[in-house]
Amino acid sequence: MSHRLYILMIALSGILGIVFLGIYFGVGTAAGLASLPPSASAGQVLHLATQYHDLWLFGAWVQAIGSLLSVIFFLGLVQLSGAATRLSGMLTLLGSAVLLGVVLVEGVFTIDLAQAAADGHQATSVSSFDLMTVFAHIYPIVPAPLIFLSLGTILLGVSLLPRIFAYLALALGSLYVIVGLVGLFTTPILTLVPLGLQSIWILVAALVLASRSGKTA
Repeated sequence: MSHRLYILMIALSGILGIVFLGIYFGVGTAAGLASLPPSASAGQVLHLATQYHDLWLFGAWVQAIGSLLSVIFFLGLVQLSGAATRLSGMLTLLGSAVLLGVVLVEGVFTIDLAQAAADGHQATSVSSFDLMTVFAHIYPIVPAPLIFLSLGTILLGVSLLPRIFAYLALALGSLYVIVGLVGLFTTPILTLVPLGLQSIWILVAALVLASRSGKTA
């Protein structure tokens, strides 16, 4: 495999990761998950879990795949920057591992929520819903700021991407730190703001990386 093709594959991972995560949020809206507040009644949870059983299972799958592709993009940036053995690179790896762990555990509760409702285990289904809603708080507390603050530090020292991406990554990581704390005492919906900005950052960074693949190679 040529080095240019390798870079293009890393960029494609970032683009497809955003596409899959966009599908996930679309599925969440279609399945009524986005409209369910943490205080939803047991009847509301069981009704939607039964009605949209297959859609919720599909949502768990696309979220996991989208997150995996995004992590591949993050680690690809680390490797292309030659920072894999530096502290900032290892912290990006750690943040990515925590991110996948959080997403997969959330996926377990999503699948259990839908399956338990279908099997008639109503208490289990509601408990899984209660646990699943907590993960909106976890992502901005550790994995998100760790990844973007580390990536920003890495990109400051290399010419892989324009310098503005490094500054934006540092700003995004700092925003996650604030949202992670404030969201605990207000609402997890605040996480949607940096999540939207993160999606734009990844998508544009992947497109710029692809456009510069010949020069980088």
